[in-house]
Amino acid sequence: MSYLFAAFAAVWVGVFLYTLFLTGRVRRLEEELQTLRVVLDNPDAERPSQE
Repeated sequence: MSYLFAAFAAVWVGVFLYTLFLTGRVRRLEEELQTLRVVLDNPDAERPSQE
């Protein structure tokens, strides 16, 4: 029974870590989308440097 609990806990830890990973990725994509919106709204403006 202890193996079942360990497997259950490991799965939930994995789900939690994957959710954190996706949250960070979505945040970076939203920042990039905002940058693209600024560039498209004002094409004459100086473009931000890429890191």
